Amino acid sequence: MPSLLMLASGVAVVAATAALWVQMWRWADHRFFSGLISIAIAFSLFSVVAGIATAIAPAPLTWVLVGTLALLVALRLYRELQKLPPSERSP
Repeated sequence: MPSLLMLASGVAVVAATAALWVQMWRWADHRFFSGLISIAIAFSLFSVVAGIATAIAPAPLTWVLVGTLALLVALRLYRELQKLPPSERSP
């Protein structure tokens, strides 16, 4: 199980780095950037919460609950990042 946590944190670092690179070069649209940020935060959340939850109660159900939580957070964050500030909306 520790290798899965390492993989999740590695994916988070790669997604965050890609998001910074995309933002620096203004290479992609807002949705792509939002997706990368959502992935980075969700995988970071997953690796931290799963590590703590596994230390407390090491069971497969724990992994399912933590994974579901991370997925819900990622979807909610993606939807929130899609909303443009009032200054950037077209009239």
